Amino acid sequence: MNRSTVPISLDAIVSGLTGLGLRAGHHVLVHSSLSALGRVAGGAQTVVDALLQVVGPSGTVLVPTLTGTEADGEGVALDFDLAQTPCWTGAVAEAARRRPEAIRSAHPTHSVAAIGAAAARLTSDHEQCITPCGTGSPYAKLAADPDGVVLLLGCDHESNTTLHHVEELAGVSYHLHPEPVPGVVRFFDRTETRDYWVHSWGTPRRFSAIEPLLDQRGLQTRRAVGAADARLMSAGLLVTLALDVLRADPRFFIAEQARMSGANRTGVGD
Repeated sequence: MNRSTVPISLDAIVSGLTGLGLRAGHHVLVHSSLSALGRVAGGAQTVVDALLQVVGPSGTVLVPTLTGTEADGEGVALDFDLAQTPCWTGAVAEAARRRPEAIRSAHPTHSVAAIGAAAARLTSDHEQCITPCGTGSPYAKLAADPDGVVLLLGCDHESNTTLHHVEELAGVSYHLHPEPVPGVVRFFDRTETRDYWVHSWGTPRRFSAIEPLLDQRGLQTRRAVGAADARLMSAGLLVTLALDVLRADPRFFIAEQARMSGANRTGVGD
C-alpha cells in the first residue's frame, strides 16, 4: 500500500515519541501539524491520546492555543473568552483545548491549554502577565522546570513560541507594540480587564536559525513520528542558548531581508 493510505495508529505514534526521547514525567509543550503526520486513525484526538500515554500521570501535555491576530495593537480592544474563543494553532491544539480535563491559561493572545499533573501550576495567572510570553507565563514556567520540554511535531522552529519568550527576556525592540491595548478576559464566573502589550507582527522572523546551534551542541533530538519530522529539546536549555545568542546579536532572529532593510520596531521588554 502507498504510505499515504496506511493509517497511522496510536501505538505507532507512541513508539515514535518514545524513540524521540519523550518520557513519563515530562511536561511537554507541543507544536504540531496533523497533516504532516500522515493519515492518523482517529485524527487529532489520537495524537493527544498518544502524548498523554507517553508522559503518563506524572507528566503534562501543553499546547499553544493562540488567538492573537495582526489587528492586535491597531486600536482594537482584545476580547477573550476562556471557554469559547478558538485557537488558530492547528487541529491537535484545538482538540486538546476542547477536552473537558484541559486547563487553559487566560491570556487574551498567547494562551496555553494543558492536561496532566502540572496543568494548573503551569497555566495559572497568565492573565496577570501584561506581555504575552514573559516572566510568569506558561512559557517561562516550563523553561524553569527541569522536566519541561518542547516538541515540534511535523513543524519546525518557525512555530516555536518559546522563542518569543526569549525575545521578551532579551528585551528586543521589535517584538511588542510600543503602546498597550485594553483587554477583556471572560472567565466562567467573572470578567477581568487590564491593559496588555501585544505581539507586533511587522518584523519577519527566522527562528529556524537556532537549529544548527542546537544540533551542534546536541540539544535537540530528531526522528520521524509517523510521516512527520519531529524535534524534542529541553525548554530550559533552549531558552539559555537562544538568550545568549540574542544578547550577543539582538537582531539574530530577524529575517535576512528585514535585517538588510533595517526593519526595526520599537517595543517593550518584559
